[in-house]
Amino acid sequence: MIRHNQILRDSPLMDMNTITPTSGIDLLVRQGIEHLREKTANPTPDNDLGPTSPRSYRSRAWSGNYSCFQVDLSNSEASSMIKPRSRILELPNELQYMIATYLGFGDMERLRRTCRHFRVLLNPDFVRAHFGGDELFIRQLTSHCQSCLSRPGRHSLIFYPATDGRPPSSKCFQCSVQERHLHVGTRLQLANTRSAWVCRWCGWPISGSAASSFAHQQFHAGCYDRYYHVLWGFLWLGFAQFAVGVVAAVLSLIYFRGDLLVFPPAIVSFVLLWVCMAFLVFRGNRVRTYHWVGALELVILGLWIPPIYAVARRINGGSLERSIFAALVFYGINVIFRLVNFIGNIVLMCEYDMTKHYVPERSLKRKLLNALMAGLIYWTYPQCVEQRYPPDYN
Repeated sequence: MIRHNQILRDSPLMDMNTITPTSGIDLLVRQGIEHLREKTANPTPDNDLGPTSPRSYRSRAWSGNYSCFQVDLSNSEASSMIKPRSRILELPNELQYMIATYLGFGDMERLRRTCRHFRVLLNPDFVRAHFGGDELFIRQLTSHCQSCLSRPGRHSLIFYPATDGRPPSSKCFQCSVQERHLHVGTRLQLANTRSAWVCRWCGWPISGSAASSFAHQQFHAGCYDRYYHVLWGFLWLGFAQFAVGVVAAVLSLIYFRGDLLVFPPAIVSFVLLWVCMAFLVFRGNRVRTYHWVGALELVILGLWIPPIYAVARRINGGSLERSIFAALVFYGINVIFRLVNFIGNIVLMCEYDMTKHYVPERSLKRKLLNALMAGLIYWTYPQCVEQRYPPDYN
């Protein structure tokens, strides 16, 4: 019996089995080692950069000439420092295989992305076999984000089907928003086989705990509340602009009817104000009339410049009549309103994406710019978040 055990211990197969905890992983390790030995025994003639096997990389790391975590130190002070070296590369390939088998899919892929050594050692065939074949391997692929390798849950992953020989994959909401892959008004397929709309206000998918609004299924509940408050503010602002336009026209009619530089431009701008209101009410969600409204706002802005000039000339010395003061105030407010409206229509005409305001990890400059653009859109026409695609400019 002792002799039989001694023979088994002398066998190289049993030496391998003493390393592996299970017979299935033992077979996997043996296949990987044999595959690497074949690569080492038959190097390709086109590879002039050195050996391609992980054992060769480990030998280079041992000699200090190579490391997958090596830092390029160029200055003389840094070159005197000891270059960092990964100790895991000094282990035999068998032990590296054993360590890798205890890793999850995300950690194993992170290890593969560190350097070429682990990309060769933990090749796709090894990873596929380790996780139980094609079916279970695909489930692992679609359960992790392909960018950050996080696992937030299949309800928080966007599913991408297999294309051009690539296996199916998934991407988390945060990476998709950061990479600007999502568009409002579209429906996404999630990794849990369900679908979700992209919120028209913030640009994030509506899924999981983020329930959609009862009033509109393409908004988060909180996003629709904010949109509702912005709409009320826009309504009151519209009434204020209309009232200022009416008061300015009435002042021109009462006090400056005989002045040709004041009365005719004021009446024409009052008529064009009604045309702009008609565009706001009747253009709908698909027809884009921002270029027409912007042109009208620019014309109204130009029409109020002669009245301001003519009324300002009536100021004699230091005395200022109440009628002149009131006219200049309302004329000036009108000009400011029309200028902001014109700039806002230019922003809308350029199809600025307001959801950039909710992209994570933005710089301070980008935050300020997005806040300015969003404010111009809220001022001019916040209903643009409900517009449909493709647009109609006729």
